[in-house]
Amino acid sequence: MQGGETHSGQDSDDSGRRPVVVVTGALAPYTHVLYERLGARLAEGFGRRLHVLSCTPRESARQWVLAPPLRYRHAVLPGLRWHRSSIRNLYLNPAVVPRLAALAPAALVLNDFSPTMLMAAGAARLRRIPTLIRTDGIVETDPGRGSVPHRLLRRAIVGGAAAGLGPSEGSRDLLLRYGLAPERFFPSPLFPAWTPPAPPPPDSERPYDLLFCGMLNEEVKGARFFTEVVLGCLARGRRLSVRVAGDGPLRGEMEARLAQAGLAARFDGFLGQDALAETYASARLFLFPSRGDVWGIVVQEALQSGTPVLASPHSGVATGLLVPHGCGAVRPMDVAAWVEATLALLDDAGQRRDLRAAAERVMPRFTPEAAVEGYIDALRPFLESRS
Repeated sequence: MQGGETHSGQDSDDSGRRPVVVVTGALAPYTHVLYERLGARLAEGFGRRLHVLSCTPRESARQWVLAPPLRYRHAVLPGLRWHRSSIRNLYLNPAVVPRLAALAPAALVLNDFSPTMLMAAGAARLRRIPTLIRTDGIVETDPGRGSVPHRLLRRAIVGGAAAGLGPSEGSRDLLLRYGLAPERFFPSPLFPAWTPPAPPPPDSERPYDLLFCGMLNEEVKGARFFTEVVLGCLARGRRLSVRVAGDGPLRGEMEARLAQAGLAARFDGFLGQDALAETYASARLFLFPSRGDVWGIVVQEALQSGTPVLASPHSGVATGLLVPHGCGAVRPMDVAAWVEATLALLDDAGQRRDLRAAAERVMPRFTPEAAVEGYIDALRPFLESRS
């Protein structure tokens, strides 16, 4: 798909110092918040601007509406995108090369892996621009384990990187796997793009037993598995109230199966950021049957809303947040085990209270400020020594 080039703010940098450039696939609500905060820190602490170059204006499966950037400059690069699935895209944007030549950044941050990132890395090396690589991925979800082209792409980018960034030990292990030195990894956590406007309501004011939020597919999000768990609870004599927020290829199937079983489930479709606080606070339990999320910010959104989480082990958020901090229940992807765990959590107010308390203790570590600090720590040597 051919993309046009769009800009936010002026093209040239008039701050008098070489900027920092980030190349990313597409902006998301949390990255917009991150870049706003990072842009402010770079301007105030180093007199430098932040430029963000996106490979596409918006991924086709996403419907986010973002405010215009205020503290960073944003441009969408022309190029090609191969739409592989509802959540996988391949980007090819040769325009990144002349754009980097024009901006002449003091440092370049690549947000994950694609042919566009490889071209940017090559252009940066020719111009001796320090390159940092950011990934949210973990070894389990890494396509490089089974694909030679993916593996070579990652080795080429990581091998020449001056530093690496990621939200978890899993991300660190992934970058080390492709050649990053351990001392060059800097943690930068992921975080929700919004905060609840009020304290979480008690369970007595939550009309739904279960909530699912995310893309309605099976290969990554486990939407069909979620349906099987709900029907399994019904087979045990428990007619649960269910809310599903999100859209995708399995929506029709899920609606039909639950309706056929006599369950009056609510399907919201895609929700904007302003509707999320009410949604997460409307259920007593959040199910996250991921089959391979690189992270899973929806889990953090549920936790900050006082909603306990039952999750699979197949995501960065499970291995990097729920398990080490004991703030969520994690079970293997077995329907019978999930039915048992779901009913046990719904029947045990004390366990739900303990999970909420654990989440309240750990969530303050996952903030925009902590994320920006990781970037500043990684970038500092290149910002203090360059014009």
